[in-house]
Amino acid sequence: MKTLKERLAYAMHTTGKNNQTELGRQAGVPQSSISKILRGDSETSRHTGKLAAALGVSADWLINGTGSIFGEANQTIQAIDVSKNVKVFDFNGFTGNHVSWFSTLPEHFRAYEIKGRTGISQAPAGAIVIVDPEELPASEDLVLVLLKDTISVFRYHIGGDGKGYLSVDDSRVPLAPVSDLSSVLGPIVQVFIPELNK
Repeated sequence: MKTLKERLAYAMHTTGKNNQTELGRQAGVPQSSISKILRGDSETSRHTGKLAAALGVSADWLINGTGSIFGEANQTIQAIDVSKNVKVFDFNGFTGNHVSWFSTLPEHFRAYEIKGRTGISQAPAGAIVIVDPEELPASEDLVLVLLKDTISVFRYHIGGDGKGYLSVDDSRVPLAPVSDLSSVLGPIVQVFIPELNK
């Protein structure tokens, strides 16, 4: 196959990823760019490497037409779905890193790694939590809270006075009033615990 158009069409057919919109989402590439390549309007594209990654094919083969579509016989190319990447934040803001999640999440969601103990059994040290910073917490939600130079997880409560309060699993620890709602980074929508401490 001599043209990028032919190679991309063949790769999409071979991998079963024929939907341009879905492929664009998985690759983080505009659907219009895929359409341009498939029409033959673009013989080169800055998106070709991303398309190869999303298709799970050799970038060298897709871009240059050299080698095998799936690379060397002794290596497996894993398809990458960038739409499942979530930006990782810490108490200073965006770290520049991403974590690949199990499912596609809204772009504004944020991932945080819990560094220390939280007092909430559902979010131990080492857990990765996904937070929706655009959603206001409801009563009984787990929330991520910024405390000086660290972040931690609490359960959120709304008192009869309409104000927010934080708690941990230990009922002997009294509720703590939320003095500044901006310290609540958002409700936690998903938690991943890579390894339980023994």
